[in-house]
Formats: sequence, structure tokens, C-alpha cells
Amino acid sequence: MKKLIALILTVLVVCLTLSAPAEEVPTTPLYATVGEAMEDDADGRVITGGIPGEYYAVVTQKDGRYYRSVAEYDEKLLEMEEALAQLDYEAEDFFAQHDAAMEAIDEYIKTLPIAYTEEFTAEPLTDGEMAALTGKTISELTQEGFEIGSNGTESGEDEDEIIIVYTLRYGVFDYECVMDAGYEEYEAAKENETEGELAVAEVRLIGITESAADRRFHTDGTVEEPEDPFAELSEIMTELMDLLEKLQSGEEADIDEFIAALKAKHPDFADMIDFYMEMYQLLGAEGFASLLTPAE
Repeated sequence: MKKLIALILTVLVVCLTLSAPAEEVPTTPLYATVGEAMEDDADGRVITGGIPGEYYAVVTQKDGRYYRSVAEYDEKLLEMEEALAQLDYEAEDFFAQHDAAMEAIDEYIKTLPIAYTEEFTAEPLTDGEMAALTGKTISELTQEGFEIGSNGTESGEDEDEIIIVYTLRYGVFDYECVMDAGYEEYEAAKENETEGELAVAEVRLIGITESAADRRFHTDGTVEEPEDPFAELSEIMTELMDLLEKLQSGEEADIDEFIAALKAKHPDFADMIDFYMEMYQLLGAEGFASLLTPAE
């Protein structure tokens, strides 16, 4: 009986393991230092970046697979970047100091040890999937999840030929989209803000995105949307406008209570909220509303 129970428990554990979603598990570092990773450019394309004050990452390609090697910031690097930020802009030799500090930082970053390496398991679109995009417009592609990177012109096979190329990102990969449009049509679309109507003639894989050093681009191909730095400010403005609309329509409102609640909800913006209330007292509801919504 005990053997039967043990067997059942083992089967359950195996089933749970197989059904569990795959996680991005850091692996043993491929390189000893950032500098060593940066030198491994077998395909001529090494991507570097990260989040200042947190980490520095290097994305490399080996045997057709992409890897992100991450080094964590240390106290010395934090101090060096703080010293750079504290340089006197008015000093006569500011630019010389700045360049020297930047060079020292770049060289020190190369000595940072790689904490871990993770492999990108995401796969790019297949040739068939890219071919299926032919004829679709930029607007249709963005609706399907593509994001526009850059766009411009390139020389075609003939010296006089000009082709229009857009770089689009889908997941963690960048794609070169040759457009079914001539130069004049492209320029007209830009001027008339109708670029979304331009259609794709051909799609080619470029490779992993230039943003892959950013850890919000997960190795499984999913992308974590960046936080909107103005989201909280927008929320405050919306609440203030709601209050002003009530006051302008003749509704009664306890302004002191509203301000206290607003500051408690957004403590980092307390000084700004006080300033806005001073402007309200100075200009009145209508004048303050006009200030917040200036005429175009």
C-alpha cells in the first residue's frame, strides 16, 4: 500500500511539473565579465544596455541562439555615475572632465562580473508567416501587435532605384519591411499623415531587437510594457478638472476635504497640488480651468 501511495505521489509531481508554465530561469554565465561578452561579436552585432543604477546587459548570438548576459551595478559604479552627474557645467574644462569620466565609467563597466546568462527561447516569424504579411498596411500590422521603429529610404539594386523601408518590432525580433510605394508616395504619406495606408511588399528578419538588453523584453518573447511616467500626473489633472466642472456647474464641493484627499492619494505631488490650489484661489474656477486647458 505504501509503495502504491508513493507511486501515485510521484506521478502527481511529474504531471504538475509538466503542466507548469515555463519560467525564465537564469543560467550559468557564458562570460566572466561584461568586456568579455562585448568582444564576442561573431555575427558583428552585439547589443548592450540596461537600466542605469540597476544592471548592465549584453546580448550576443552563438550557434543561431541569442543570449542575454547580465551584470549588476556595484557601489563603485554608482559612485562614478554620481560623480559624473555632479560635474560643474560652468567649469572651463567641463567637457574634458565629462569625457574622461565617461571613458572611466565605460572601462569600469567592462570589468563587471556577469551574474547570469539567459537564453532567448522565443522564435522569430517563419518565412511563411512573413510572406503572409505581404499586402498588409502599416496600420493593419500595428493592430496585429507590430510596433514601428524607424523608416527611411535605401538604394535598390539599380543605382537610381529608391526603396522605402520600415523597421517593425514584433515581440523580441525586428523586421525590415520593404514598402510597396515610391519615394513621392512615401513623402506625400508623411506630409498628409497617412503612412498607415502604405502597404508592405516584402518582410525580412533583421534579428533580435536592439532593445533586447532591457529585461522588460522577456526571453520567451513577451514584452512588459514600460510604466507611463506621467500616468499619476494625468490622474491628478483629471481629478482637478472634474472638481472644476462641478464648481462651474454650480455644484457644492468641500475643496479643503478634496485637496486633503488628493494629497493623501498622491503624496509625492503634494507641493504641486498646493500650487494648483493657490492658482485656483487667484484665478477662480473659470480662469484656472482655462490655465489647465490652454487654447490650441
